[in-house]
Amino acid sequence: MRKYIYLMLSIIIFCACSDSDTLFKKALNKDKEGKTEQALQIYSLILKKEPNFYSALVNRATLYDKLGDNKNAEEDYKRAYEIYPRSVELLNNMGSFYLKQDKNGLAIYYLTKALNLQEDYFSALINRAAAYQKIGNYSAAYKDLKQAMDLQPDNYVALLNHAIFQYETKHYVNAVQEFTDLIYKNPKDPKNYYRRAMAERKLGQYANALEDCSSAMFLQKDYVAAIFCRAEMLYAKGEYEAALADLNNLKTINNKYTAAYDFAGDILSLDDPDNAAQNYKVAAQLDPKNIKKYKSKISALKTDSGRKYIATRRFSLIDRGI
Repeated sequence: MRKYIYLMLSIIIFCACSDSDTLFKKALNKDKEGKTEQALQIYSLILKKEPNFYSALVNRATLYDKLGDNKNAEEDYKRAYEIYPRSVELLNNMGSFYLKQDKNGLAIYYLTKALNLQEDYFSALINRAAAYQKIGNYSAAYKDLKQAMDLQPDNYVALLNHAIFQYETKHYVNAVQEFTDLIYKNPKDPKNYYRRAMAERKLGQYANALEDCSSAMFLQKDYVAAIFCRAEMLYAKGEYEAALADLNNLKTINNKYTAAYDFAGDILSLDDPDNAAQNYKVAAQLDPKNIKKYKSKISALKTDSGRKYIATRRFSLIDRGI
C-alpha cells in the first residue's frame, strides 16, 4: 500500500534589491496563477543576475520538484543548502524530495538535520516517519508519528499516515477502523475507501472490500487499483463474468496494465484457454522481465491439470491476501 503523504513547504523570502524584488514578486504571482513555466523563467532570470539569491533558488527548486524535474530540483536544493544549511524548511523540503524518489537514506539524513535544529517540527516528523516506514524501521516510524500526533492530534495527514502504518505493520483491524474514521472526515476521497478495502481483503472480508472498491470507483471511475481490487473480490465470490468485465474496463482505461491481462488469463484458463493464451502473450510483451512466467502459463493451458492449477493458484493468492 505504501502511499504515504509527504509535507513540502514553499519558502518565500523577499530581498532588498529593488530589481530582483520586483522580479521575485512577479514570479510569485505567476506561480499563484498556475503559470509555472513563466515563474521558472523569471526565477532563472533572477539567478542569472544573482546566482546566490537564496529564496529564488529554493522556490525554483520547489517548482522543479513539483514538475518532477529531479535533476534541476536537486541542483537548486544543493546550492541553496550550501548558502543556508540551517533552514529547517529547506531541510524538510530536501527530505521530502528524496523521500518521493525512495532515496530514504538521504531523506532521513536531511530530515534528521531539520529535527536536530527544531525537534518539534511537525512536517519533518511526518516525513521522517514515512521514510522509516519505507525501510521497515517501524519502531522509529512509530516514535515520530506519535510525536507528530501529540503536537497535532487532529491533523489529517498524521492520522492518514498512522492508518497506513497500521496496515504496513499488519494491524488490519486497527487499519480498518482508522480508515473508517478518515472516511467520516472526508467521505469524498476515493483513496480511503480503497485503502480500507485492502485491509478488509487481508482480513478475508471480501463483501466489505467489494463494497469499498465500488465506492472508490463511484467517486473516481478510472481508479485502476480499485477496479483491479474489485475484480479480485468478484472472482473470490465466484462472479467470474463480472470480474472479467472489470478487467476489460481496466484494459480500456490503461491498456498497459500488465496485471489485468495476467488476471484475465487466469480467469479464462478453464473455459477459454485460447483467449487466456492471448492475454498471457500481451502480458509477456508488456512485462518481458517475467516472460518465463507467462510462457509457463501458456504451456500449462495445454492440459486439464495445468488449467486447474492456474485457476486454483489465483484463488489461493487472493485468499492469502497476496
